[in-house]
Amino acid sequence: MLLYIFGSRIIFIPAGMAFGVGKYVILFLVFFLDILQIPFYFYIYEKGASKIKFLSKMESSKLLKFAQSLGSFGVVLVAAMPAFGGGMWSSVLISFLLGLDRKKSILLLALGSLLGCMGVVFGIDGLIHLFKV
Repeated sequence: MLLYIFGSRIIFIPAGMAFGVGKYVILFLVFFLDILQIPFYFYIYEKGASKIKFLSKMESSKLLKFAQSLGSFGVVLVAAMPAFGGGMWSSVLISFLLGLDRKKSILLLALGSLLGCMGVVFGIDGLIHLFKV
């Protein structure tokens, strides 16, 4: 669990698979953990928007401008990104800053998370089978 908290899905998924956790179990677990984060991050942004200083900087960031140009697809794309800078924290922030409807945001975030988790799980599984590890 600490790997997920500190390393995101790009570290947690391969580590779980290396320890023999089934790919569908790890897929469900990481997707579930991603979904659990959404209300927590929205709460932080809503209650602390005026107190979080980097939010004003984020409004002029390249990542937000890129996501704005893509609209809803941008939220899905950032949520699907498995590396640092992407993922749930950033995609919830983008959804919040874009002012998207909460229900629509949750669906977009869940879709992005599922796509990102599937990409990492099946990518790692493919590499394992390719190299017969």
